[in-house]
Amino acid sequence: MKISYLWLKEFVDFEASPRQLADDLSMAGVVAEGLESAGSDTILDFDITSNRPDCLSHAGVAREAAACYRQPLKTVDTKVLESAEAAASRIAVTIESPELCARYCARVIRNVKVAPSPSWLAQRLERLGVRSINNVVDATNYVLLELGHPLHAFDLSRVRQGEIVVRQARAKEELVTLDGETRELKPGMLVIADRERALALAGVMGGADSEIGFAATDVLLESAWFDPVSVRRTAKALGMHTEASHRFERGADVDAARTAIDRTAALVKQLAGGEILSGVVDAYPRSASRPCIALRRSAIVRVMGTEIGDEFVERILAALNFEVVSHDAGGWRVQLPTSRLDVEREIDLIEEIARHYGYDKIASALPAWTGTSRRLPNSLKEQALRRSLLGLGYTETLTYAFVPAPENEKFSSLPAMRLKNPLSLETEAMRTSLAPGLLGSLGRNYHRGTRSVRLYELGRIYSANASGLPNEQPFLGLVATGNADEKTVHNEKARSTTFFDLKGSLEVLLEALSLPASQVVWRSRGRKGRVPDYYHPSVSAELLLGSDTLGVCGQLHPRILEGYKIKQPVFLAEIPLETWYRYQAPERVARELPKFPAVQRDLSLVVDRDIDCEAIQAVVLQAGIPEVQQCFPFDLYFGEKLPSGKKGLSISIVYQSPDRTLVDEEVNRFHEIVLERLQSKLGAQLRT
Repeated sequence: MKISYLWLKEFVDFEASPRQLADDLSMAGVVAEGLESAGSDTILDFDITSNRPDCLSHAGVAREAAACYRQPLKTVDTKVLESAEAAASRIAVTIESPELCARYCARVIRNVKVAPSPSWLAQRLERLGVRSINNVVDATNYVLLELGHPLHAFDLSRVRQGEIVVRQARAKEELVTLDGETRELKPGMLVIADRERALALAGVMGGADSEIGFAATDVLLESAWFDPVSVRRTAKALGMHTEASHRFERGADVDAARTAIDRTAALVKQLAGGEILSGVVDAYPRSASRPCIALRRSAIVRVMGTEIGDEFVERILAALNFEVVSHDAGGWRVQLPTSRLDVEREIDLIEEIARHYGYDKIASALPAWTGTSRRLPNSLKEQALRRSLLGLGYTETLTYAFVPAPENEKFSSLPAMRLKNPLSLETEAMRTSLAPGLLGSLGRNYHRGTRSVRLYELGRIYSANASGLPNEQPFLGLVATGNADEKTVHNEKARSTTFFDLKGSLEVLLEALSLPASQVVWRSRGRKGRVPDYYHPSVSAELLLGSDTLGVCGQLHPRILEGYKIKQPVFLAEIPLETWYRYQAPERVARELPKFPAVQRDLSLVVDRDIDCEAIQAVVLQAGIPEVQQCFPFDLYFGEKLPSGKKGLSISIVYQSPDRTLVDEEVNRFHEIVLERLQSKLGAQLRT
């Protein structure tokens, strides 16, 4: 909102410079974004929040300045010299949609002489970004900037049958607006019409057919109050934004309609001559009134933390147009004005007092605490995960829970929760997977030259249940790409991240939550693992513990990475934490370190290709030999020397007794038992 410094001084007598004025009003909550010189004047640009339409004018900002500098606020002259003929003899007003138009005021001015505006008026408007048109139209724009209430002027000769009808648009009705565009109106849009056709879009823009041209002689002035929601919907549907709609959308002052039309009529007579017909045709079906609310002294002290004198409270309330109806030892009863729709409760009044008292004068103090606190059920487990991920070299990222709907469809088949009125297509749905956010963060790093990245996110995914209500699930997502080990003086060459780096990270996390990592089965898609198709079919797995799915992980499919323009392998893991949290950590038992040496023996086996290492380890560890402590693979071979459908797998078995040193004869016997079980259970053969 652009405000003229000199024009402002016509309302309030203050000595502050433009810069000081901007600083003082900003401290009081009316924020000035900048200043610019305009000849002898200075234009201040204010950022008026949507809840303060009363400040969208010079009079509104002047009221704040008057309260700030403790000066009286001067009012504009609204005296009108009227002729004997009544305006009601020339125009009638019918409101067919009173729920959308609470008040409609009309005045008639005859025998005006439409001409270019005088230079003082044209220059004042143009300095504030408003184009000068003619003296009548400029008078309405001048009052808009002065008092903040939008007005419109019609050529009365083009209002057929001398009647204004405020109604909703009819199906397929059209209107050529002042910008020359033909608008197709939709039912529900409010229009100003005569008995035959629409003349203007209520609260948005007038129509070209009834505009004030230089040939006009009789003028019909309109000053009304239109429903903010109705104006906003109409402007948005038609892709329009005007000075009038900007104010009506935020809530105009219904009581200002009469003041504004009188001020405009007097200004038109001053600029264009003519005679103002007697009276205002004021259609006001239900007179607006606002309630009184109580303002307690104790509430002021409780919120502000300091005593505020009665004189200061009453002075600020009066300066801001709040009427103190009565007061007693407990506080005040305050009448709310129609110009301040943002003030509804006692706390709003306290805010008005606080911002003019000065937030910088209020001492900082923490509120008294009388409650208790406790950890969330899984907070310790979440902390353990964060510590482990930090140790593994992962960096936490936080991403938006709102994503484009197509991103959900790429990574999840869960029914998404869609927003009814999203800010953009980029935020139209709530995420059903953490993958879009993680890949977005990865992509931003990758395209800025950081090619080795490890990120994690602890967040929630959202899906619609059978009733259409949101279902929230805590998830952990990991993403890794680039080098696992960089080239240094200790490493001759860098080592790229592989699936097994991700697998190792997940095993560390399993141990961090005391889940039995040795019992987790890693099942690939080829072995009936339920792995989504956005993973690489040969480099991915589902994690299973009994009948529970602990998540999926693997390398992303190249076609997915094409959409993010990433040209190197990326590994992803998606972990449903509810399943992980369900497992209770067993009680930790301390064991004495073994006193006797261990014996390690190797077996080189030939087995079917579809037999995995976990199956072999399970047979060895369940052979009923207490001395078997460990079993792990150390070599894998595929080659022409093996029969078709076979592979070579070498394993190491560690034997150890807690009470004696094992001799070769014992270990040989154990080794033979293990080999026999592998042969009988899995058809394994010794590789020669």
